[in-house]
Amino acid sequence: MVILAFIVLILCFAIWFWVWSGDKPKSETHKNHSAPAGKGGAVKTGQDQDKEKPPAAAPDATALPDRRLSERWRDWLALSTTIIAVMTVGMTLQVSQYLTVSLISQGKETNSWSYFQSKSVKEHTIVMSKFALELQLAAAPNMPAEAAEKYRATIKKYGEDIKRYKDEKDEIQQQAEALGKARDKANILAGGFNNSLLFLQISIVLSAIATMVRKKYIWYVSLSCLTGWVYFLVRSF
Repeated sequence: MVILAFIVLILCFAIWFWVWSGDKPKSETHKNHSAPAGKGGAVKTGQDQDKEKPPAAAPDATALPDRRLSERWRDWLALSTTIIAVMTVGMTLQVSQYLTVSLISQGKETNSWSYFQSKSVKEHTIVMSKFALELQLAAAPNMPAEAAEKYRATIKKYGEDIKRYKDEKDEIQQQAEALGKARDKANILAGGFNNSLLFLQISIVLSAIATMVRKKYIWYVSLSCLTGWVYFLVRSF
């Protein structure tokens, strides 16, 4: 994504430079032709000058291509606006996707911590029961062997359950923490993409203004807004 952003930025600046260099007016030298003097340096009379006066100049046929050349930037304005609009749609979809991931991860993380809490409650109950059986066994040294063996078996089973609950809690905790990191990353990306999306929208607005008022410098300002888009896009990662 970052490489694509730099490619688009370089392409926009290349288009801007090409259009800017191609729109420079070509200097043409205009020579003033004075009426030639007659042979021997004699000055021609007004009547002779009227006869030799050239007819009114027809419209220059090259003026139309020059005008098209000077207004070529409008075509590039339309093209750049289209590209930025497509990028805006893509960024909007990406922001929505990250927000969706954030919400889903938040819900799963909440469920995981609730499950973790329920395991903790069960573990604590078994720990207290095991502790109570150990006290009872220690308080009755004359307990029949059969009853004492049952106590020891139950205490052993409780110990195995406690170990199992601890392992399950560790696994649930790792899943919950992973979901939390995914949520935080999605929020960061959504925020960065949302900030970069703002610059794309500003660029589109300036391009629309440049189209209405036919001012090239406004178009250049709209292209410069892409630097803010690239900055927040790169900063998101």
